Amino acid sequence: MKIYTFFKCEQPNSTLNKFLLVTKLILFFLASTILKVNASSYERKINLNRANEPLGEIIKKQPTAIAKARDIFAEIDLRGKVVDGKGESMPGVSVKIKNKTKGVVTDVNGNFQMKAETGDVLVFSFVGFKTAEYVVVSGKNDIRIAMVEDQANLDEVVVVAYGTQKKATVTGAIASIQTKEIKQSPAANLAVTLAGRLPGLTAIQRSGEPGADVTNLYIRGQGTTNAQSPIILVDGVERDLTYIDPNEIESVTILKDASSTAIFGVRGANGVILVATKRGTSEVPEINFTSESSAQSFTRLITPVNSYEFATTRNLAQANDGLSQTYSASDIEHYRTQDDPLRYPDTDWRDILTKKYSLQQRYNLNVSGASKAVKYFVNVGQLSQGSQFKNEDNLPYDPSYNLKRYNFRSNIDIQLNKTLKAYLNIAGTLEKQNGPYYTPGSSQSSFFVIAYMAAQGATTPGPLTPDGKVLTNTILAGAPPYGLLNRFGYQRLNRTNITASYGMDQSLDFLTKGLSVKAQASFDTRSGNLLYASKGFERYIMVIDPVTQDVSYKLANSIQESPLSLSGVNSYSTLANLQGFLNYNRTFNKHAVTGLILFQQQSNIIDVQLPFNLLGVASRLTYGFDNKYFAEFNAGYNGSEQFAKGNRYGFFPAVSGAWLVSNEKFLKNNKVITNLKVRGSYGEVGNDRLSGARFQYLDNISIGSGGYSSSLGNGQRINIATLGNPNLQWEVAKKANVGLELGIFNSFNLVVDVFKERRDNILRNQGTVPVLNGLSLGVLPKLNFGVVENKGYEIELNFKKAYSKNLSLLAKLNFNHARNKQLFADEAILPADYAYRYRETGYQIGTPFGYIVDRYFTDLTDIANSPKQSVGGHESRPGDFKYKDLNNDGLVNARDYAPIGNSNIPENQFGGAFNLTYKNFDLSALMQGVSNVFQYFNQPYGTWEGFNYVKRHTESWTAERAASGEKINYPRITTQGSPNNIPNTFFIVDASYIRLKNVEIGYSLPTNLSRKIGSKGIRIYANGLNLFTWDKLPTKDFDPEVGSSRDNLAYPMLRMYNFGVNVKF
Repeated sequence: MKIYTFFKCEQPNSTLNKFLLVTKLILFFLASTILKVNASSYERKINLNRANEPLGEIIKKQPTAIAKARDIFAEIDLRGKVVDGKGESMPGVSVKIKNKTKGVVTDVNGNFQMKAETGDVLVFSFVGFKTAEYVVVSGKNDIRIAMVEDQANLDEVVVVAYGTQKKATVTGAIASIQTKEIKQSPAANLAVTLAGRLPGLTAIQRSGEPGADVTNLYIRGQGTTNAQSPIILVDGVERDLTYIDPNEIESVTILKDASSTAIFGVRGANGVILVATKRGTSEVPEINFTSESSAQSFTRLITPVNSYEFATTRNLAQANDGLSQTYSASDIEHYRTQDDPLRYPDTDWRDILTKKYSLQQRYNLNVSGASKAVKYFVNVGQLSQGSQFKNEDNLPYDPSYNLKRYNFRSNIDIQLNKTLKAYLNIAGTLEKQNGPYYTPGSSQSSFFVIAYMAAQGATTPGPLTPDGKVLTNTILAGAPPYGLLNRFGYQRLNRTNITASYGMDQSLDFLTKGLSVKAQASFDTRSGNLLYASKGFERYIMVIDPVTQDVSYKLANSIQESPLSLSGVNSYSTLANLQGFLNYNRTFNKHAVTGLILFQQQSNIIDVQLPFNLLGVASRLTYGFDNKYFAEFNAGYNGSEQFAKGNRYGFFPAVSGAWLVSNEKFLKNNKVITNLKVRGSYGEVGNDRLSGARFQYLDNISIGSGGYSSSLGNGQRINIATLGNPNLQWEVAKKANVGLELGIFNSFNLVVDVFKERRDNILRNQGTVPVLNGLSLGVLPKLNFGVVENKGYEIELNFKKAYSKNLSLLAKLNFNHARNKQLFADEAILPADYAYRYRETGYQIGTPFGYIVDRYFTDLTDIANSPKQSVGGHESRPGDFKYKDLNNDGLVNARDYAPIGNSNIPENQFGGAFNLTYKNFDLSALMQGVSNVFQYFNQPYGTWEGFNYVKRHTESWTAERAASGEKINYPRITTQGSPNNIPNTFFIVDASYIRLKNVEIGYSLPTNLSRKIGSKGIRIYANGLNLFTWDKLPTKDFDPEVGSSRDNLAYPMLRMYNFGVNVKF
């Protein structure tokens, strides 16, 4: 059949008309061919002479075959369902039309609906499954697609240093989690969400204070006595993890061994955390809105005794000291019955100062999408966190603890032409942290309020006089907690953080296939403004007339009311980072080769300090043969301004290899062992973050005032603070790692890693040099001679199974053990009569030393017949601790000091998580715990006049209690010093715990209901943080994780109950 077409267009030069005409003519020709029209029936010329008439209308009036062509290429309402190999529904599968922008995502039941044309190719993709394609056929409107799971997800792409790799080709020790797990926690600090989820990572939260909820991160424990925290890279640049909105995160990856961190050279010894933020992927624009509201409370808080218990315990303490007692029997009875609460109050300071619950709210909106030329992800978020402390409502200022944070992120990718790509990442954070005023320079703003709240006894009336003045007692006259919290003023910290990165990636395939070059420039700026607004306030004490019993109030001291006095501190920092990459990635038959050469220059300026600089090159070379055998070489050559010229650069190489046994013929397609890989690595990495001052290769000498005999002139002399070490260098970590990955039945996945590290060149003070020329050991230069060994293992076990069409389970368990030992510390050995002659050498970093408690002394005879207790500067009395005489010299003193626990950094950490899905419901939980960790928990406040007691003080030793066999939870109570309040095995306690860290339950509305309001999906959920804790502490006044900071009086940890809704458009 021959078809001749002639069209006369009213606008013949119109590009659009030309394009439409040509397109429809092509379709016209193809349609005729597809229909296989009988050529003899239509072997004739058709003349068309039409003006201003749609081509479709023209075709309608033509012979039948041509009209059918129009019907063939009309859009079809296509419906379908996507299932896995077992026939189970697959939600979240991306369905796109190849070479077009159209696309949808399957709903919770695996269903999708879209318009397509005959001949279109649908592409189905989902992480962990092989991509599937389907060609649209006319007349078939309802389809079913079965996707095939990748063997052990080996085609999954994981983030590595400055790039990505297929999971199958990874030879190093890495671990990662995705955004879904991160968002299951309502914590305001992103670092908190990582606890228990990644094998090898220890996350310890030391405070719950809004905006100051510090979380310490360690990878594989402690390897040095200097800075131990890993470096954190957000999209390839060193940045802060704390303030990132969880909705911005795509994945978090930790790099643990030398193979994965050697490329970072002088800064990689403590491990690396890589944060990848989201980017546009789907060709269908998607809008996500999330709203959350949380009720938060303290996990634990000190519970002081009531006034009756306080009075009786105080009298007991004074009796033990041989002193007259403050409270008469009549007083105590009044406190017990509370028949005269004005004169004999029972003040619950915890109830007065704290709330049971406070509010946290979080809102997030993000938009993402992609076209052939542009991909985009834009996110805005807002967080508002309230305080657990009560504040007065009508103050002219806001002294409450609260946090407001605003986040913005925009990630744009542009395909400029076939070979050139560009991207621009911009992010910003504005944060306002508020709290009551405290003395500038103090390390913890919340400590004072918490401490004095715990210390102020229930017999102190308060909080205010009848006319609204602050009440206190004579001991706490300078720091009544109610006044500190409300009348002392406020402080406000405004922080602004802006980060920007621009990069271009040019393919050089025209030179050789697989070659490309990339450049990136980043600039970050951070500013802070801390406003102090302080004021004076009057403190009053209550006075009772001993004759008339009349109550009056008098000033406790000379401090008067004063207006707010303002002062402030500003800070500013910038970071400039330049990176240049030369990349190579090519496969030759069975040979796969990749290469990377990286140049990096970074300068970080903090306030008016000299810049912190980094300059160097790094490289990576990988080789794979037949997808079975893999080898990798990484190296970093870089330097730091911390060291003297000529001694600033170091070379840090690492090699690794892996054997993917499951791809061998004897295991290929094995139904039991679906994945088996062994790998190993060895290399050297550095650490230039040294404790103490910068530029320690220089002498620290100053000129000050002095006497004539030692002066440069009259009234001047040289002060030597420290001598420099011109040979100062970085630490060197030599790391070895062996790993095994095993997959069984395509459901169980086991990963085991065993590691050993030797850290040399640790900078330490000299301890064995005699004092020379009047110089103390502290003046002598630090030297690179410390040695620490750190070794351990990690186990991760995952299970994934779909039990039925509507039921699936994902479970994860991980355990990591890391134990260090100080091999050399230049420590002077103690005399032979010491029970333990070293305090550091041979022990863990941070091992506590103290006395070992044997029992309580029963009476004076017992004391006389026991080794003399020469400790704490006080004589022993009945009820005091009897310490062990370890060297058997008949005297207990410093020679009997012994290791009495482990470090306050856990030796073991474990986590267990699961996610259960049933129809539209989902349930997930995370258990997290630590062991072999010790903390110092002491509560000395009751030993000071006017200060409070807690429950365990009321269970202290007495002769009567000891004789009756009652449980004794505290030594002899006293108002004076004693040999008890020193480091010993009673106060150094095992702080191991297991915590129900997170629980989340959610429900996704059926698709048909969501679509009625124009939504692609709606999910309602509730989750919680720090819900239950089981531990070994002798008291439940403290949370075991917060630690021993000032007797554990930092802002307590928070428990949160959160409700949220997520809507997609």
